[in-house]
Amino acid sequence: MGKRGIQYFTLSEIEPRIWFMLTGCDFRCKGCFRPARDGGGTLLSSEETLKRAEQACLKQYGKLPTKAMITGGEPTLDKEYLLALVKGLKEKGFEEIVLMSNGYEIGREENGNYASDLVDSGLTEAHIDIKAFSEDIHKWYTGKSNKPVLNAVRMLNDTGIELLIQTVYMPGIVDEKEIEQIAIFLSSLNHNIKYRINPFAPTFAFEEVTRRPTIEEMKLAYEVASKHLPNSIISRSCYREYPTPPAQETWITVYPDLTFKRRTIKDQEEDRISWLSHLKSKPRGEILRKLELNRDDFEYRQELEQAIRSFSPSPTNPNSNKK
Repeated sequence: MGKRGIQYFTLSEIEPRIWFMLTGCDFRCKGCFRPARDGGGTLLSSEETLKRAEQACLKQYGKLPTKAMITGGEPTLDKEYLLALVKGLKEKGFEEIVLMSNGYEIGREENGNYASDLVDSGLTEAHIDIKAFSEDIHKWYTGKSNKPVLNAVRMLNDTGIELLIQTVYMPGIVDEKEIEQIAIFLSSLNHNIKYRINPFAPTFAFEEVTRRPTIEEMKLAYEVASKHLPNSIISRSCYREYPTPPAQETWITVYPDLTFKRRTIKDQEEDRISWLSHLKSKPRGEILRKLELNRDDFEYRQELEQAIRSFSPSPTNPNSNKK
């Protein structure tokens, strides 16, 4: 069993839970905004990862939480490591173990029954990104075929695990036509799959592939998806909460050496600015000027929140959407 790079753990102040941020990814998405994509962090075995996560949780909460999210980067690159991590979390009493993945490794034939192996190890929920339905768009955007991704969704659905599929609306690339094809595919597997459509955010994208979608475009994407999937939503985030997480301005970041830091949104922005500046070999000032041009404004955020509320599942019936 190999080791994986751990960038940091994140602890929530909303309720006790922990995120595992693993580094490295098998995709090279043109619009990626995650520094964890390109490796780094501290190499740890699954046992070492669990031990340091437990120490961090005990120091912060005085107990182990029952919820864990495994993200990255791409968490599935080393099958043995991930299965051991999930199994270890289950053995420590975690009741909700959520995987956030691009699905590619899970769906590769060479990896056998990766989906059912994860569930047997203790995984309770999976979030899979379908970047595009068209093979040529997916290859252009990620560098990889989408066939294993679609296969992963089939395999995970067959296990009966809680499943959420996500797509980023990218005007002119992955628009309502692509999204409808994804919705049709998902509906053919399970009419009740949860499907979340997020707006592309160009602010920290690695490449300037497109613009931010308008609110009208997001609403149209919802309308075409919801014809096939009643649990379709639009959202502002890729986090676990459905349809969208509560507002949070700070996160408790715990590095692998067990250094604690209260990180704000500004701290996260600084990480991404440094990442872009280093990889693109561009002066920091040039990166900052482009970022300011691409930032969404307050009015856009307000309109998006209003649209999210309009198309969110009813509190009294989570399987039905407000029209």
